Amino acid sequence: MAQSFLQENLNKMKHKIVVMSGKGGVGKSTVSVNLAYYLASQGKKVGLLDVDVHGPSVAKMTGIEGVRLIADENGRPIPIQVPTQPNLYVVTVASILESPDDPVVWRGPAKNGVIRQFLEEVCWPELDFLIVDCPPGTGDEPLSVIQTIGDVTGTVIVSTPQQVALLDVRKSLKFAGLLNLPVLGIVENMSGFVCPCCGETVDIFKTDGTLETAKDFETEVLGKIPLDPQVVNATDSGKPYVTSYAETTAGKAMAQIGQKVMDKAEEIANKEIVVAMPSENGMLNPHFGHTKYFTLFTVKQKEVIAEEELPVIEGSHAEVIAWLKNEKKVEVIIAGGMGDGAANACRSFGMKLFRGTGEGKCTSIIELYIAKSLTDRDGTCSGHGDGEGCSGGCHSGGGCCH
Repeated sequence: MAQSFLQENLNKMKHKIVVMSGKGGVGKSTVSVNLAYYLASQGKKVGLLDVDVHGPSVAKMTGIEGVRLIADENGRPIPIQVPTQPNLYVVTVASILESPDDPVVWRGPAKNGVIRQFLEEVCWPELDFLIVDCPPGTGDEPLSVIQTIGDVTGTVIVSTPQQVALLDVRKSLKFAGLLNLPVLGIVENMSGFVCPCCGETVDIFKTDGTLETAKDFETEVLGKIPLDPQVVNATDSGKPYVTSYAETTAGKAMAQIGQKVMDKAEEIANKEIVVAMPSENGMLNPHFGHTKYFTLFTVKQKEVIAEEELPVIEGSHAEVIAWLKNEKKVEVIIAGGMGDGAANACRSFGMKLFRGTGEGKCTSIIELYIAKSLTDRDGTCSGHGDGEGCSGGCHSGGGCCH
């Protein structure tokens, strides 16, 4: 039942955006809250999930501090609607604590458990966007969120301009790459100080480091938000800075960032994705390295718009995977058994994997993919007899890919 609730909730959420930072104190929650407020101000239904378990601040920033989660008639908790923005819904650990002073003294499994409960047991409404505010770093909470959601639209990474912060941003960018998580861009927060008297911008920290980091990882800087004392006043009083101070330099920067995120999310949703499966007579071939054919499906907006079956080229597993990626533009591979070597080769090309998929018709399996019912499991090739392994070559050598 819980699994059906999880899938039911995820199917209600059109775009899922994870906001991360490599380091604490860079204003990640401020960016998350104002991104959610901006999207809601554009008429979108927005959920804001605070998974910063040890330091939840979203409740105060949205003016719901002290408001407790309540259950519906079926006993399921419902998100808290923000009084000043009724199409913004918040779920945070702060709303299950007796006092804002109570510390959360939990280890990893407990934190992962409550994050999963927030995603599957809370009765979320239909949402255009889910914004997830993660704690800093690349530990339990962001990993749990990303693996539980599965099809995250993308991540926004928040930093400040100095090199110490950017060192950790690079780790967050590498983390996203390892999980095949699209990076929508970097937000440079505290990007200079705008003098309230003369309007001149003074760079408190170094400049250009964020842009250089973005270039190194082939992403972009979504915007630069300058320091403004009113940001502190707005967040402490639970007001949306991005709409309450829309004409300020920082307010305009936040709105620009919000618009870019919205545009990028829609672009990703409308993108055509090519999915490949090793196949034989219309059925999924459980041996990735033995297959003689691949069935390719082109998917757009939850519909299959093209299907073709192609013979596999001769070559090593790396050459076959390169052919799928570079010539056939494959971004997703669904397989039964696949060795570690082939899996690593796919990841090196930025391809998303769903291994350990049971046997069946390729047309049925692609429907499971569209319904977001597939998960990646460490699937090794099955069916070998005694003395047979998966250590041989690929296609030309007769063994499974490793």
